[in-house]
Amino acid sequence: MSWDKSETGDVSGDRQIPRRGPRDERGVLADRVLSAARSLFATQGYASTSLRNVAELAGVDVALVSYYFKNKAGLLEAALTLPAEFLADVEQASASPIEERGRAILASHLAAWEHETTGDILRSIILAAAHEPSAMERVRTIYTTRFLEVLANSLPENERRLRAGLVASQMLGLAMTRYVWRVGALADLSPEQVGDLISPVIQRYLTGPLPE
Repeated sequence: MSWDKSETGDVSGDRQIPRRGPRDERGVLADRVLSAARSLFATQGYASTSLRNVAELAGVDVALVSYYFKNKAGLLEAALTLPAEFLADVEQASASPIEERGRAILASHLAAWEHETTGDILRSIILAAAHEPSAMERVRTIYTTRFLEVLANSLPENERRLRAGLVASQMLGLAMTRYVWRVGALADLSPEQVGDLISPVIQRYLTGPLPE
C-alpha cells in the first residue's frame, strides 16, 4: 500500500507514519460516497439521511464515510460543492469579449449539463437544496461568492450585481426547465438550438439597456 504526504500522520525524522485508511482507492470510494449522499439528500432530504444510509447505498463501511468527511455536515458541504470544471468553464466564458459573452456563458452551461457526470452532480445539488434550507443557504453562498463574482467581471460597477443576477436567473431557469423538470419542447431541443434561442437574451442582460 502506498501513501503520499496528504495521508501521513506523525513524522519522526525521515520516517512517516501513515494514517489509517485505504490510500489507493481513496478517490474511487470518496466519489462513490459523494454520489450516494447527493442522491439521498436530493430524494429524502438532509435531516432524514444518516451516514449509515449513505454508507449502505455506497456499499462501504460507515467508518469510511466519517474518515473521509468527518460528519454529516462535512458530507453535505462536499456534496453541494459545484464541480471545479464547471466553475473553471464559467470563468473562461466570462473572460470572453463582452459582445460575445452571452453565447459563451450559455455554451459553457449547456456543455456542463449535457455532460453525464457533471449534469448529474448539478441536478442533485439543485434537488438537495430544494429539500433542505441549510443546503439552499449553502448553494446560495457558493453561487454568490463564486458564480456571480465571475459573471460580473468587467461589467460597470453600478450595474454588475443586477446584470449578473439576471444572467443567473436565466441559467437557473433553463437548468430547472430543461434538465430537472424536463418541461415542454425546450427539453427536446438540441443544445445548438437552445443556444440560438437563448443566447441573445443572455447578451441583452449583459449589455442591453436597463430601466432607470
